Amino acid sequence: MLKLNENIAKIHPYIPGKPIEEVQRELGLKRVIKLASNENSWGLPEKVLKILQQKIKDLYLYPDGSVFKLRQVLADKYGFKAEQFIFGNGSDELLQLIALTYLNADKEAIISEGTFSEYKFSALLVNAPYQVVPLKNYTYDLGGFLQKITARTSVIFLCNPNNPTGTYFAASAFDKFIKKVPENILVVMDEAYYEYACGGDYPESLSYLKKFNNLIILRTFSKIWSCAGLRLGYGIAAEDLISSLNKAREPFNVNAMAQEAALAMLQEEGWEDDIRKKIKEQKTYLNKELKNLGLEFLPSRSNFIFIFFKQEGQQIFEELLKKGVIVRPMKGFGFSNAIRVTVGLPEENRIFIKSLNEVLKCLSIEEL
Repeated sequence: MLKLNENIAKIHPYIPGKPIEEVQRELGLKRVIKLASNENSWGLPEKVLKILQQKIKDLYLYPDGSVFKLRQVLADKYGFKAEQFIFGNGSDELLQLIALTYLNADKEAIISEGTFSEYKFSALLVNAPYQVVPLKNYTYDLGGFLQKITARTSVIFLCNPNNPTGTYFAASAFDKFIKKVPENILVVMDEAYYEYACGGDYPESLSYLKKFNNLIILRTFSKIWSCAGLRLGYGIAAEDLISSLNKAREPFNVNAMAQEAALAMLQEEGWEDDIRKKIKEQKTYLNKELKNLGLEFLPSRSNFIFIFFKQEGQQIFEELLKKGVIVRPMKGFGFSNAIRVTVGLPEENRIFIKSLNEVLKCLSIEEL
C-alpha cells in the first residue's frame, strides 16, 4: 500500500456548492437557481463576452506567463510597481504558494475558526502545524491572534470580510494589530470581498504595504468582477516577497481567457459602483424578509448573508434543494444550524424567500 504524506489523511477535500446541472439531473427540475458560491449573478457584460469570443482563436498559444498587460494596468490602478504583483489560478493557488514558500514542519501558521478552509488546507499540504483562534462575536479576534504568536510562527492568515460570516474587523483594530506583529511573520490579508466592503471604517489595507514588508494583500476577479469560472486571483506585496513566491509558481499558471476577461472588465466604467448599489438594494430586501420570517442573521459587508435556524442547516439546504434553490449549509465551517446564501438577482432573491417560507412552514407543521 502506498504511503501517504501523513497530513493528507487529515485534509477534508473542499466541497463547493452544487452545480446547477447536477441538481437538475438529480431532482428532475427545470428551474434551478444557485445562491451557494457567492458569484456575481449579474454576469459578464456583452462587450466583454464579445472580446472573449474574438480571443478564442488564439487558444492554441500559451498564455503570457508574466501576465504583463494586466500587471501594468493594476499597477497603474493602485499606484504600485508592476513587480509588486503576483497572479494565480484563483487566490487559492496563491495561498498554496505562500505555504510552499513560508511554511514547513518547523514553521507554524495561525488561522481562525469558522473561516475559509483553504488556509488550513494550505498549511496541512506542507506538513505545517497551525494554531486556531476562536471567533469573537462571529468576527476575527485580532487580539487572540497576537496571543497565539510564538517563536515558530511564520504566517498569519486573515480573511476580511470573513467568509462565511460576512463580518469584518475595522481599520482601528487592524492598525493596532499589524504594528504588534513581528516583522519576520508574514501577514496574509485575503480580501476576496474587498470591493463589497471598502469604505467607512474598513481598513484601507494597501496603504499599509508602504510601511510593512511582511504583508501581502490577496484579491480576486471571481466575485464582483464576475470571472469565477475563469479563475484569476492576485497578490500585492513588497518586491522581494513577490520574487520569493514566484520561485514556487508554475509557469503559465493563469490562462489566456482569464487575463483577457480581467483586462476587459477593468475597462467597464462604473461597474464596481453599479454592482455595489445593486447588492446593497437586494441585501436590504433580503434583510427585511428574513426579519419578517423571524430569522436571525449576521450583518454582512459582502454579497452573502449568514442565517441561523432552529433546525439543522443541512436540513434547510436539502429542503430548499428540492425546490430548485441551492444555498450553502454551514456545518463544514463549524456552524450546524446555519446556511449562507448569496445575494442574487431580484427574481432569484424573491424565489429564495418564497421557497424558504414554504420550507419553514412545512418543518413547523412536522414538528407539531
